[in-house]
Amino acid sequence: MRQLATYAFTNAKVRAMLSYLIDLSTFSSLLDSKNVYELIDILKKTRYGDIFAVVRPDSLDLLLLERKLLLNDISIYRKVHDSLPAKKEREFVSILMQRYEIEDLKVILRLWHSKEPVRCEDYVLSRMIKYDIDYRKIASAETIEEVIVLLDKTDYKEPLLAARDKFKSTKSLFYLEASLDIDYYNRLTACISTFSATDRRAASKILAAEVDNENIQWLIKLRKYYGLGLGDMLEWFAPGGSMISKSSLRNLYTSDGIAKVIESVALGPYLPVKGLAEENIHLIESFLYEILLKEVKRVLGGNPFTIGTVFGYLILKRRETKNIVSLLYAKACGIKKEELPRLINM
Repeated sequence: MRQLATYAFTNAKVRAMLSYLIDLSTFSSLLDSKNVYELIDILKKTRYGDIFAVVRPDSLDLLLLERKLLLNDISIYRKVHDSLPAKKEREFVSILMQRYEIEDLKVILRLWHSKEPVRCEDYVLSRMIKYDIDYRKIASAETIEEVIVLLDKTDYKEPLLAARDKFKSTKSLFYLEASLDIDYYNRLTACISTFSATDRRAASKILAAEVDNENIQWLIKLRKYYGLGLGDMLEWFAPGGSMISKSSLRNLYTSDGIAKVIESVALGPYLPVKGLAEENIHLIESFLYEILLKEVKRVLGGNPFTIGTVFGYLILKRRETKNIVSLLYAKACGIKKEELPRLINM
């Protein structure tokens, strides 16, 4: 009875929002569009019409459009958040929304690290999500300690503090970014642990698939681009996955070469990863998302009165935005359809 009382209104709202997601036929039209302006003309006829309504050939600003799409996401997260009557469910959506703030912080950390003289406002959303962060001060900070002080009383201080020494010894931003991600998943897991058994099962299944997705991508990229050893990888391994754990990774992570690493993690539903070409990491990412999508659809097809409906919809919405942004830049660069990576996972 509590599940029905908690999610009756939210379920109706989210089910309506699910119907607003772009269908596969429309996405196919977007892929087939001849250029970015034809792409935008198609988007004007969707729920994104107000975002693209004023775009003209002489006023194409991709950064502005990307920012508007992301801010639209945040607006939707807030609507879902406000529709939930219980505090812990609202806190869960608040943490999910912080993903956008963490990504902004990562961008600013990269600008800070590169010391490039740029306008921070051009690279972040410039909108408070949970905290009123002064990104310009962070970008102009002299040391990592100064950055951490500027993030005092936020959720981001402790993870950066935990990774500070590793960053200082290696000069690699990877450790700062990985620590932010690990803390994010730890907070989601802790929040889920307070849910009812029904909610906990639904949310945990989706989160486990998302964490596996993240960990496999990190594993492959770390070996391919960073050459990190097992010790470093285990230290920065996000918790909460279902198929890929620290113990299994410790037993399997023994070979050299990205192909062997891919083979070692190709377990259960991840078996087809072995058949993907080493150089086509974007194909691996797309395949991993398809597994996550199957779990989301399984949860959405089950009991509608759980946090799983909310979680699943928000993942689908975030992915749709990512698809649209990727297509905008690809079409603007003149990339042909056959040269595009697999962007659509519906």
